[in-house]
Amino acid sequence: MGDNFREIPASERIISLKAKTMGEERFLSLEQAGIITRVYRENESLSVQMKRALSLASSLREMPLVIDPEELIVGNRTPEIRGGVVFPEGGISWLAKEIELLPERAQDKFSVKPGDILVFRDEIFPWWKGKTLEDDVYASLGDELSAVEKAVKINQKDHAQGHICPDVAGWLRLGPAGLLSKAEELRIRSVPAKREFYDAVILTLKASCDFMERYSVLAKEMAMDQADSKTACSLTGISGVCHNISLYPPSSFREALQSVWFLFVILHMESNASSFSPGRMDQYLLPFYENDLKVGRISGPDALELMDALYIKFNQIVYLRNAHSTKYFAGFPIGFNVTIGGIDSSGKDATNSLTFLMLMSHDHVRLPQPNLTARVHMSSPGPFIDECTRIISLGSGMPQIVNDESIIPALEHSGVSKDDSYDYALVGCVELSTQGNY
Repeated sequence: MGDNFREIPASERIISLKAKTMGEERFLSLEQAGIITRVYRENESLSVQMKRALSLASSLREMPLVIDPEELIVGNRTPEIRGGVVFPEGGISWLAKEIELLPERAQDKFSVKPGDILVFRDEIFPWWKGKTLEDDVYASLGDELSAVEKAVKINQKDHAQGHICPDVAGWLRLGPAGLLSKAEELRIRSVPAKREFYDAVILTLKASCDFMERYSVLAKEMAMDQADSKTACSLTGISGVCHNISLYPPSSFREALQSVWFLFVILHMESNASSFSPGRMDQYLLPFYENDLKVGRISGPDALELMDALYIKFNQIVYLRNAHSTKYFAGFPIGFNVTIGGIDSSGKDATNSLTFLMLMSHDHVRLPQPNLTARVHMSSPGPFIDECTRIISLGSGMPQIVNDESIIPALEHSGVSKDDSYDYALVGCVELSTQGNY
């Protein structure tokens, strides 16, 4: 089932994109912090929920976009890949102490552009004093936290904690435009107390569609200016993919991969949190892959290159952590945990050709993300076990191995439904989770 993929080497495009990703200088990124600060300043009377929705929508519509002409999967939350995002709502007192030190610190260094220190100190940091989540926590629990910190060091106070496995299958089934229509219908039927929630959802879904369309327009413009016909054709393809998924659910394997990536870019733009996990990708992507093969839209090598391209994108979002956190989380382990293999809801083995393709992508890319997990059980196919063993031997420690026959009964015993227990996935490092239940 998986032997054919072993014979396919990584393409020159993938080798080049990987080199660019790991070789590009990392910069502090203040663009979204500036947008958020402006939106909050202009809308102080609104609820936090609406201010967050407005700031995300404005970021999706205003953040500068960049496409590398070699890319197959596009999208990022910063103009530069691997930019260090400043997210003022959570708390930025640590950055006020460390911003000048970012280029010189021992681990996970970030360059700072000329003038950004002044922008941070003169425009962003002063406005947020007393208004952040950190300020609220210390106002309520400051004495207790101070007492605790005499004995232990409270870590990871420099960014949000996501730790969710969203309903990616539902996102692919409806697309953002379909979810928008559903939210608009629900708003009409909702009680007045719930309408602001739906207003916020509608606002962000409209902006999400616009975000995708912005990439479509940029790719089209780049194609028109491109002298090389092959590159122009590739950019035209990107434009079409982004346009289609801004309006409709994905209808091809490539559109599905691009839609998945946009979902996670948007989630990271919403809260700058770690450990948003794509879940069982080899299961919900399989119908797109099999249909494309059936109709001759894609070949195995083409699909493998697309998956390789997505794996590279997983390494283009990093976290700007404080100096203390980098001692424990150096190298940007941000928890894009992808789960493969396992059994289905009827107890049958769910390993498929896409499972092997995704293992081969790990061989091709060999980067820290995604954090790959393999579900195994007594009836796991021998070739799957062998391929997992081979990939582990490459030295990355992945895929992690988890045992369905231990985990599923434990989840059911703890009150998780049978369907959710059988469909479990891993989040972040090694956290067990259901999918789509938040």
